[in-house]
Amino acid sequence: MNMNMKSIVPFLAIISLNTGRSLAGSGVPGDKIPAHSGSITHYSDNNYSDKVNAGSILNFRGQAGLGHVTDLGGMADSGAVKTLSLQDCLDMALAKSTTVLKGNNDIAIAGTQVLAAYGQYLPNVVASGGYNYDKGNNFFSSTGIDLAKQGRSQYNYQLTSSVNIFTGYYNYSSWKASKLNQQISGLSLDRAKQQIELDITQSYLQVILDKKIVDLDSNNLVTSLKREEQLTMLTGIGRRAMTDLYQQQAQTSSDKLLLINAKSQLQNDKIILFQKLRIDSSENYELADMNIDDNADVLRYGNRDALVQEGLHDRIDLRTAELNVQFSDWNIKKYKSGYLPVVSVSGGLYNNGAWFNSLNVNGVDALPPSQTSVFSQLYRNSYGLLGVNATWNIFDKYYTRSNVAAAKIVADNARIDREDTRISIVTSIKMAHNDYVNAVQQMETVGKGLIAAQKAYEAVNGRYREGATDFITESNSQQVLLQAQQSSIQASVNMMLQKKAIDFFTGSISN
Repeated sequence: MNMNMKSIVPFLAIISLNTGRSLAGSGVPGDKIPAHSGSITHYSDNNYSDKVNAGSILNFRGQAGLGHVTDLGGMADSGAVKTLSLQDCLDMALAKSTTVLKGNNDIAIAGTQVLAAYGQYLPNVVASGGYNYDKGNNFFSSTGIDLAKQGRSQYNYQLTSSVNIFTGYYNYSSWKASKLNQQISGLSLDRAKQQIELDITQSYLQVILDKKIVDLDSNNLVTSLKREEQLTMLTGIGRRAMTDLYQQQAQTSSDKLLLINAKSQLQNDKIILFQKLRIDSSENYELADMNIDDNADVLRYGNRDALVQEGLHDRIDLRTAELNVQFSDWNIKKYKSGYLPVVSVSGGLYNNGAWFNSLNVNGVDALPPSQTSVFSQLYRNSYGLLGVNATWNIFDKYYTRSNVAAAKIVADNARIDREDTRISIVTSIKMAHNDYVNAVQQMETVGKGLIAAQKAYEAVNGRYREGATDFITESNSQQVLLQAQQSSIQASVNMMLQKKAIDFFTGSISN
């Protein structure tokens, strides 16, 4: 049967019964999707209305994306088929996504920055030592002019330490900023995981939808084949006109083509999902079926204002934006410390010793018969030093002033981003709720339509078998029934995705 397959739009979401569907963001305004089994339109977190063409992957670049996933093609032995559930796919993506791996590394880096900032409160300890050998002539004039020719080895060591007791709040501000940056890294990773979960769920449900469309088209083809077989027999005995047989043969051919296209769409969508999971050998994997949760759950999703408040309270990216404002404010305080003095305490232990290898004064050998050993000198000839130091840049060529000005601009941008995030959250939730309401209405409509189409087909088919109606009426009733069945399963998947979308936009989605 030649009919066009509709597109599911999960978050902008109205089932289209037209021959094609215009896609925003496809590159050409008004592009049409070729007729195929239902497809799911993806979107980005930053723009609710962003959509990509059918068969493409939602691409999260930077902090929000799925990124690449480590190759898992070796999980299954060649020839062995492993069945993956939705949870298996989610676990696989979250464990191997480079976005998650890099996010964990970012958290580790932030942790080392916190440790480094804390370390600025601690004293440093520096040990050093040296050896010198000098040889040559020296003049001494204490009682006269003496010429000394010597060869001498010198040894020294020192142990020093210093600690800042006041840095104009630079160290404290750095420590607070690094702690906030650590929290920001953790929250950014959590949001990236939520986006990955939604993306994998969309792709998985797309495959489930394709499977159900294939089943419907298969049953539809069986019906056409049986009718063609009956018409062949009836025309052979002259009870049906040959035109009915020819029309049915054309219809059967069209239904076969429809099934071929549906199976092709199923394979393509499976490949897309496996590509996201970095599975090369898709033949070794199968996807488990799942129950479609198409319950409207009005108590949870019906109140738009409550959903908006939930999103403003729970959305991770809004909390991240708020922390980023605080981070920027602490950076301002850090750079303002350049206007204040720095006070530190330092101390050290010093020692040195020498050993004459040769000594000749005015041509006479003056090398003493015995010398104190170097080790004894290094032990005895010790002295210490303790001091308090203060430095204050009276004029640093506008270095501090320019840093403070730049930090204030960054903080102002952070506040602008926070407000944009808040507005985006409210807008996204309102649009998602509108699509949820549409989905509820669609479920009611297609439910009634499916019942009516089923009854109509049964009545027309009975009359057709008795010869009380013509082939066109029979064929049309079959087409309407298939269309109603497809609309029903698409509406069910759409309902589930609408709820998942609201969970994502309110920040309550979790693996």
